[in-house]
Amino acid sequence: AGICASAGSACNAKDTAPSHVLTAIGRDAAAGTSSLRLTLGRENTMEDVEAILSAVGEITKTLREMQPG
Repeated sequence: AGICASAGSACNAKDTAPSHVLTAIGRDAAAGTSSLRLTLGRENTMEDVEAILSAVGEITKTLREMQPG
């Protein structure tokens, strides 16, 4: 969809452990390993945000359908 995203924190890009930030604020390991990080800048518009939200929703639905059980 032309969107760059990460499943981990910027400082631990290769680490597959749960996000230390999310666990520090009380989130469980499942939330810490299933989070998505998106970064926006000054150049982004509300239309960009709306397109991202729409695409992420569709992508998430597709990925959940692919999971077993």
